[in-house]
Amino acid sequence: MAARCPICGWLATSGLCPCGAAAKRLLPALVPIGAKVLARAGRGPSMQCWDRGEVQGHLGVLHRVGTSGGVYWCEAEDILPDAPEREALFTEGARVWALWVDSRWYPGTIVGVEGPMRRVLWDDQDSMWMEARNMVLMAGTTGAPRVGQRVLARRWDSSEDSGTVEEEDADRCRVVFSDGDENWIPKADVSPLPMNPFVDPE
Repeated sequence: MAARCPICGWLATSGLCPCGAAAKRLLPALVPIGAKVLARAGRGPSMQCWDRGEVQGHLGVLHRVGTSGGVYWCEAEDILPDAPEREALFTEGARVWALWVDSRWYPGTIVGVEGPMRRVLWDDQDSMWMEARNMVLMAGTTGAPRVGQRVLARRWDSSEDSGTVEEEDADRCRVVFSDGDENWIPKADVSPLPMNPFVDPE
């Protein structure tokens, strides 16, 4: 059974994850009772919301997790354990997946640090101060942008926002941004976004 890497959030298959942290530490099959976690109550396109909670018990491979929304039985794949070492990794400029108020994960950048708090600027330009337990490092950005891929692209005013590549030629990509705006952008100003580790592929 795969467990989630507490640093990058990806399922660590055979002890491997995109950030490499899982290979350096033993990920337990069962998260200990009393551990603070983020958990989701189910899977599938309609069940992508994660909630803060605490492991209350085990039944075989299942975890009993108490959250603000109730008590749920979750597999290890549906739990992200708290990791104190995350805090040291979240410096200004770090790219992260962070939990927004709708209980879903979105890409952003750390733009402020105050003790245990981090200010996250999401790619859609919303921002908020939050604890390190509500984010993971973004890992796995590789390759050149391609049609159909989610990307982070520089707009005409030099701000960056997420969008989707709709067309490309030798040097440019036509990017449609999340607000519906679109533009042809030099490939040098377009970076692929890795897949969200908390969203199941359809």
